[in-house]
Amino acid sequence: MSTPTLAMPGSPAAPSSPAAPATSPAPIGRHAGGQANDAILAGRYELRERVGRGSAAEVYRAVDLTGGPDAAVKIAVAVEPKHRNVILNEAAVLATLDHPSIIRFIASGTTPERGTHAGRPYLVEELALGENLSRVVSRGRCPEAELAAWAYCLFEALAHLHSHGLVHRDIKPSNLMLSGLRRSPVRIIDFGITARAGASPEPGISSGTVHYMSPEQASGGAAQTSWDIYSMGLVLLELHTGDKAFPGTAVESLVARTFRSPHVPDSLGPEWQSFLRSLTAMDSAERPTAEQAAAMAARLMRR
Repeated sequence: MSTPTLAMPGSPAAPSSPAAPATSPAPIGRHAGGQANDAILAGRYELRERVGRGSAAEVYRAVDLTGGPDAAVKIAVAVEPKHRNVILNEAAVLATLDHPSIIRFIASGTTPERGTHAGRPYLVEELALGENLSRVVSRGRCPEAELAAWAYCLFEALAHLHSHGLVHRDIKPSNLMLSGLRRSPVRIIDFGITARAGASPEPGISSGTVHYMSPEQASGGAAQTSWDIYSMGLVLLELHTGDKAFPGTAVESLVARTFRSPHVPDSLGPEWQSFLRSLTAMDSAERPTAEQAAAMAARLMRR
């Protein structure tokens, strides 16, 4: 997808929403003749070009007719529950969160029953214009000081998410974005498959992205906050080395992590080695909490 890069739902199905959306279906704008116009949502956001499409949603740039900044609008690709639930779940999650390193919720609602997107749920959120970390990885290794600052902000964001009893379940480079904003250099996006901690996996549904799953997530256990810690550890390791910790096919990657921890090169130095090994410990009980990991990252920043 070309710039601007936007939050995209990562899975065609989602768990039961952890909370009801904070906003009721928003009013729809109208043409001068009074006919419903599904190109204007939440009474103010006029859809412009489509900038992305995922398995569950289309993403549009939208202009704020009241003069505010442009926004991103995600609209379910179909009315079937598996597509609707991703948008409904993400809206419900984001409406409860308020952190500078998490994409900002603006509004949610349902499009008119007539029109291009008839009767589909939508989500209006902050327009994310920065690069995702997948693109950063493709350019090679990152400076350690910069990585430490990103790690601190991202673990602070995860601590906020986890304090609400939620697990992201899909931490990966493409769901982490450079923001270019003063309040935080990075942001977490795409909360479509976020679940309550302790929630059982959906029958027949594989959540998350194989190359970044913890061993427990890969085995289909109940959602745990330690999953996000492990996944973030793999992301930080990849940013250091430029390579996936568990490459290969989906099956090869999944099998490898059940037998060993990821290799952390000696060249990273003792502090980073200790940090990354703790994040990716095979025993989830040995991993730090997000709050503890943020404190560890802060010490690396001070170096």
